[in-house]
Amino acid sequence: MATAQGQRVILVTGSSSGIGRATADRLTRDGNSVYGGSRRTPDTQPEAGWTPIPLDVTSDSSVEAAIGRILEQHGRIDAVVHCAGISVAGAIEDVTVGEVERQFQTNYLGTIRVLQAALPSMREHRQGRLIVVGSIGGLIGLPFLGHYSASKFALDGMMQALRIEVAPYGIQATILHPGDIQTDISTNQLEGSRTGAESAYHGRFKATVETYDTAVTRARPPDVIADAVVRLLDSRRMPPRVIAGTANERTGVVLKSLLPARVFELIIRKTYGL
Repeated sequence: MATAQGQRVILVTGSSSGIGRATADRLTRDGNSVYGGSRRTPDTQPEAGWTPIPLDVTSDSSVEAAIGRILEQHGRIDAVVHCAGISVAGAIEDVTVGEVERQFQTNYLGTIRVLQAALPSMREHRQGRLIVVGSIGGLIGLPFLGHYSASKFALDGMMQALRIEVAPYGIQATILHPGDIQTDISTNQLEGSRTGAESAYHGRFKATVETYDTAVTRARPPDVIADAVVRLLDSRRMPPRVIAGTANERTGVVLKSLLPARVFELIIRKTYGL
């Protein structure tokens, strides 16, 4: 996606670490003017040269201020790559409604805030690209990460609708679903307040989360997702959905659509020892 000015103005959310950091670094090295928004400053200053800006996706005023700053500086935003998100773990029964609200406040409503703030300028200029980072957990319900999965499923459905709504304004939108990636998602993961030893699910919950954590530590680096973002931004036409997983992860998504639900559930239970 080249602009008349030749340099794209891009906002990357969740840029303090992980996928967001890798994406901001890569896009800057490619010659774009990149703003990295996050609640906290990066662990180290971005050597690639992108501009860190405060951005809390749970705050209307914070999102509006961040977008406003970019528009004041450049008069436009050519692309948004939305990576910000959190994970709340626990059995459906053990995560309180307040904790579920926190999950959706960040992952779903946080996405809506960013999109609603960026879209008016994109409509005015009749161009723009929106990439929302989802998860394979937004295509397959993950046991003991059910509320996280639900928030990502919600994003997948919302983006299907958004694409149709914004297409007449020259805006393209897609959702990018990574599989396991080496990030701090496990380290920063929140556990429901009722997941302790008194929970009926405690043993299976802990064993399953440990399996997830191990997979993350052995997973591919976030640069592979940054590469996928670059390909999308450079493509002539962005697809509705991209699954950026390993062969096994992509196969899992396909099997879910092909196999009877009972059979697929048995595979999931066997995979995680449930």
